[in-house]
Amino acid sequence: MSTTIERGTAVHAAGTGSARAAAVRRFVGGSYLVMGGINAGIALADAETYRTFADGSFWSFVADAWQQVVMAHPLVWILLLAAGEVVLGLLLLRGGPAARVGWAGVLGFHVLLMSFGLGFWLWSIPVLAALVPTARADWPALTSAPPPVAARRRTPATSGTGPRTSHEALGPSTVWSSVVLAGCVVVASVYGLVAESPYRSLPEATVLGARAQDACSIVVAVLLLLVVRRASTTILLVRIGLLGYLTYSYLIYVTGVPMNRMFLVYVLIVGLAGSGLVSGLVRVLSRPPASSASSALTTGTGWMLVVTGILFSGLWLSALLPFALGGARPEPEGVGGTPYPVFWLDLAIVLPLVVLVGVLLLRRHRAAPALAVVALIKVVTLFTALWAGPLLSLATGAEVHLGPDAGPSLLLLAASTWLALRWLRSIDPRHPSTLEEGDPS
Repeated sequence: MSTTIERGTAVHAAGTGSARAAAVRRFVGGSYLVMGGINAGIALADAETYRTFADGSFWSFVADAWQQVVMAHPLVWILLLAAGEVVLGLLLLRGGPAARVGWAGVLGFHVLLMSFGLGFWLWSIPVLAALVPTARADWPALTSAPPPVAARRRTPATSGTGPRTSHEALGPSTVWSSVVLAGCVVVASVYGLVAESPYRSLPEATVLGARAQDACSIVVAVLLLLVVRRASTTILLVRIGLLGYLTYSYLIYVTGVPMNRMFLVYVLIVGLAGSGLVSGLVRVLSRPPASSASSALTTGTGWMLVVTGILFSGLWLSALLPFALGGARPEPEGVGGTPYPVFWLDLAIVLPLVVLVGVLLLRRHRAAPALAVVALIKVVTLFTALWAGPLLSLATGAEVHLGPDAGPSLLLLAASTWLALRWLRSIDPRHPSTLEEGDPS
């Protein structure tokens, strides 16, 4: 009896350790994807940033090789380094024998990093002390390729206590397109933060707001990587809301920012995020999850969304109608007198959809709860980015510029955050997820 218990305890401990090591591996893999994007963005903005990288090396041949080889063509070499980081991240996320190659590459990378000077020892030694035992614990589980997504999908099962939780895994195309999307967002955002004049010809306040939005977009990219392997219904609704934020934000960059070196990256982001958003919404409408939201929450959220859509429509029209009738040009104004993109995006697409979701809630449409979560997540992310600009100005002592939507947006941010959390708790976790294998998002 005691032997059986000891064996069972040992197996349980081994399984727990292996699961913990796998979680760390996924975290490290995601971190390498993000770092690859950051290095690529910095290189595209100003590759000379890396000029002094090897100056602290113990060995002169390392410093000489860095200056004579790498910095002779810094953009090419740093982009290759970034690509290597991305490959290592993908290998770790892939699992199976590929992850063994990833672990070897990550550990070797940190050992090589130590040749660049004492400062890198202060980073590499603690990291290696943590990752070497983790890699050893994870190694035995990486003996075969991971099963295909379809084999990992959980199917509904019933018992005397009712249906079990049923979560369908994301298809491989969804996973990899999400990884590509997150990488593109990191590259574009870092470029906007580091480059000397990525937003030339724009007012100073607009440039500050764009860079604050870049910082928020990096956070959104990291969140997309964190949820890409999770298939619960609520997580997938959050994912659709994040895709809505990215689609909206980069449509503004595509149509309202002077063309810079990231233009094609912006276009790719809009394509990936937009297709994922549309695909997810179609599935929400075809298979809406159940919700236990109270009548008061449903009615209150419905009216808030309707009033919000009408309020912001009136706000933009108050700036546009006087100009249409012969008055002064509206503020803010787009580059070179072109229309400010927020005006047409909000009036033609976003605000009508917000009002529509509110009306569906009031009419108790069965898809309304899921759509409400998506709309509220989009509102929270958008206005968090909007308020990041003024907060950055306060932190740096710069002049704070607040638009006419500042007050309403702050109230809306607080209310939407609270409502989004309540709606997420109301979604039935037993309902199958709305995204299936083969989803192109």
